Amino acid sequence: MNEKTNFYLAIDSVASNTWPAESTASLDNWLLRASRGVTKRANSVLAIGEYPKDSNWLAKIEQFYQELGLPAIFHISDASPKGLDEFLETKGYAIETPCLMMTAATQQVSDNAHHKMIQNKSSMQMEWSQAADDQWLDAFLKLEQFPEERRGFYSSLFERMPTSKGFLKLKLNDQIIALGTAIVENEWAGFINVVIHEGHRGKGLGYVLMHALTEWSLEHGAAKQYLQVVTSNKPAVTLYEKLGYQASYGYHYRIKYDLQPLVSS
Repeated sequence: MNEKTNFYLAIDSVASNTWPAESTASLDNWLLRASRGVTKRANSVLAIGEYPKDSNWLAKIEQFYQELGLPAIFHISDASPKGLDEFLETKGYAIETPCLMMTAATQQVSDNAHHKMIQNKSSMQMEWSQAADDQWLDAFLKLEQFPEERRGFYSSLFERMPTSKGFLKLKLNDQIIALGTAIVENEWAGFINVVIHEGHRGKGLGYVLMHALTEWSLEHGAAKQYLQVVTSNKPAVTLYEKLGYQASYGYHYRIKYDLQPLVSS
């Protein structure tokens, strides 16, 4: 296993910890994740490392998800075994949601964000908490335009996230206009739930938000940081590149909806 592969494995594993599923099952190196079908990350196979030893692995994975009433989804990245993506395509799995794993040095991002921050940031209030309180959750659902029915899922998800974790509110005139979450594990910081009110986008708030998340990460010992972004989200990718992030590798999902029950012998 070469150095690049080890890097991909390490980052995929750390990133997976920031979005822990409600229930999991293991198939050798692979982790089968399920969370009532909410988000692909929490309802997919983290297919990293070598293939499972059981030659019947695909049928068992499909049975696992079929019994839960969920589609079978595979998280495919450069840490996945060679040929898996092509094999799943032959089995009727469609490709969805191409994403980038972007990484950067924490101090560099802090410096770049500081230089680019808007001048009137002093009129904003930043509030940190160790948990997603009701006010944070209210704003999160509103800014992401998620239905109220998802509150329970996200509340439990945020509780399962590893420590150290911090939930940031960015306020203007006592109104929450942006949110973000930072999680530090070993030397890595991961940023998720980075969202800005649509009426305040394009004003440089992304730099303010990323600077705050990065400073918190430095205080908690993170020398490096990563984030995951949908490839088609060009404004976000451009922002992160200006801050010093580079695309380390890509990943996507392979999904199959029409699963059939496994026929026992």
